[in-house]
Amino acid sequence: MLYLKENKQNIQHILAFNLTSGERVFYLDKPQYAIGRYPQNSIVINAEGISRQHATLIRKHKKNDHFSYVIIDGNIEGYKSRNGIAVNGNKIDKCELKHGDIVHFTKEITAHYYIIDQESQGFIQKLTPNCFLTAKDSSLSNLSGDTKLIQSTRKKPSLSKITNLASVVELSPIPIVEINSEGTITYLNPSANLKFPDLEKAQLQHPLLQGLMEKQNYKNGSLVIREVNIQEQSFEQHIHYLANQKLIRSYIFDITQRKKAENDLKYHAFHDGLTGLPNRTFFDQHIALMVNNYQRHNKLFAILFIDIDSFKNINDTLGHGIGDRILKCFAQRLTSQVRSSDLVCRWGGDEFVVLLSEIENADEAAKFSERLLKTFEHPLNIEGHQIYLKCSLGIALYPDDGQEAEMLLKNADAALYRTKESGRNHYQFYNPEMSLEIAENFALETQLHQAINNGELILHYQPQINIKTGQVYGLEALIRWQNPKLGLIRPDKFIPLAEKTGLILPMGEWVLKTACQQNKKWQKMGLPPLRISVNLSAQQLQQPNLIETVENTLQSVGLDPEWLELEVTESVLMKNTALASQTLQELRNMGVYISMDDFGTGYSSLGYLKKFPFDTLKIDQSFVKELNKNPQDLSIISAIMTLSRGFNMRVIAEGVENQEQLKLLQKLDCEEMQGYLFSHPLSPEEILNYLLKFNQQKHLIFALP
Repeated sequence: MLYLKENKQNIQHILAFNLTSGERVFYLDKPQYAIGRYPQNSIVINAEGISRQHATLIRKHKKNDHFSYVIIDGNIEGYKSRNGIAVNGNKIDKCELKHGDIVHFTKEITAHYYIIDQESQGFIQKLTPNCFLTAKDSSLSNLSGDTKLIQSTRKKPSLSKITNLASVVELSPIPIVEINSEGTITYLNPSANLKFPDLEKAQLQHPLLQGLMEKQNYKNGSLVIREVNIQEQSFEQHIHYLANQKLIRSYIFDITQRKKAENDLKYHAFHDGLTGLPNRTFFDQHIALMVNNYQRHNKLFAILFIDIDSFKNINDTLGHGIGDRILKCFAQRLTSQVRSSDLVCRWGGDEFVVLLSEIENADEAAKFSERLLKTFEHPLNIEGHQIYLKCSLGIALYPDDGQEAEMLLKNADAALYRTKESGRNHYQFYNPEMSLEIAENFALETQLHQAINNGELILHYQPQINIKTGQVYGLEALIRWQNPKLGLIRPDKFIPLAEKTGLILPMGEWVLKTACQQNKKWQKMGLPPLRISVNLSAQQLQQPNLIETVENTLQSVGLDPEWLELEVTESVLMKNTALASQTLQELRNMGVYISMDDFGTGYSSLGYLKKFPFDTLKIDQSFVKELNKNPQDLSIISAIMTLSRGFNMRVIAEGVENQEQLKLLQKLDCEEMQGYLFSHPLSPEEILNYLLKFNQQKHLIFALP
């Protein structure tokens, strides 16, 4: 039995730091050590996360002249470190260190504690349930009440070699395992014992050693790198085949965090962060494989593009937080309607894509769409709000609507576009006419960007007639597009494109300025002053500088405000009622006249008469068109006439095309009219001739009954 007397010559206590800049080894023999960033400390560790006085080591004397070190969080005055310390992964305030303990100062900075017996070339450790060093057939000598000397049956190196080993291999935080040609473990460093306590028991059955013996015929110095998963941890094992020494040595690196980071990156690369659904990248890869598979087996599938109707209004009204929750709920309901073999992806924003696999015919896609629309008949309850969602769908079928992924997606999107154009909240199957229309619109949109700068926009003017006085009361300015290739393009063809692209704003300013300039020009020519009407778009009415724009235009042209009338529709007013009311009132105070176009077609038109400063109501042509066939239209126009008198407003009936309509409107005491019966919209040259001729004859240029 061997008793050790602990002194500087025989027993060496070592603290080996693993720093980002490298390894630092401290041989401990003093009664006390201060560890931290402070330059006066015994052990100075200048690194991020280390406190000025991060920890203190105090030597603790035991029986038979033995001693150990106790580590304390902070300094001896009781001031703790900022980030604390942990021993073997457990947070501590004070702890007596044992051979092989790992001290964590920060997440990145650790230190290994070792006790080396230089005389007998072994290691001292405390007896605990988790021994850090073990050896088969070891001979243990009693040192003190709870300390033993581990003497391995493996061949012992020389004193100089063990010193080198202690500072390089034994102190290495990297687990190192060595087996011989018979598969027997010949060496484990402390890190390997600590990390894999069951290695010696499991021997070749351990995941780290499985399969190593099968490749012994590798040349000397051959290196094999493989990944090994042990429970929930991942390791990269570097295996060196040392044929000359009949040894196989492994270095094991813990890559659990790296693999987790890689998996997280991979997940986020292919999934939407909000809904957790596969994203566009995942879909692109999946559908490419699916097309190849279905081509070989002659199967059918469907792609559905899905868009939440009016989602922007929800975000603007309830906020983006609730908007995000709605997207999650929408994704859940969408996923609940598909089979396990189908795929649901978030395409971006409020757009989703569903891939219905292995369908028999188009009816299956239609039934799915109807089922989905039905699920949204029930409201979502979010933070006290009952929200009824609606959605639009576009469907493309493989292979009829395309045999490549890109073409199928493009055609499904075209079908969705048609669904939204035709009223939303339903579905459309793709047909080739949609692509042709989209291509035409795209070409038209491209040319529209150049139309303003190229001077291709023109104004036509339609007279407004007072049939009692026989006078031309005013003119409405109507924009036209004279395209060099396509000829004269009507506004209902290009105005929606202008609104979609934002070109409606510069276009609207051009119309306002051109109409005012033309009116002023006619006045300078000596023609009687006429009020000219210009339509305002919803986007124009929302602009904060609209008042300034109108004012500057009138001043630059020299036109009095009373000769300008601005027309708005109910749909324009509904975008922002409060702002519209304030803006129109300021324009009215400026002296500009305000007109409500298409009156009677909205749900709240009568209520708007009290909210807005209208001078003129224009009866929508839909009432005038069927006036001689529908008695209800007569009643509506009669009511409008009565209301207008009560509010002291003038009324203009639009779309008057024949004598019968004229007679009926006369019976209702409607004095002002506009329509083809009097004149089509005319070019500036044509309207000038019209006005000159009218001015000369001093009476109406059509035969009154």
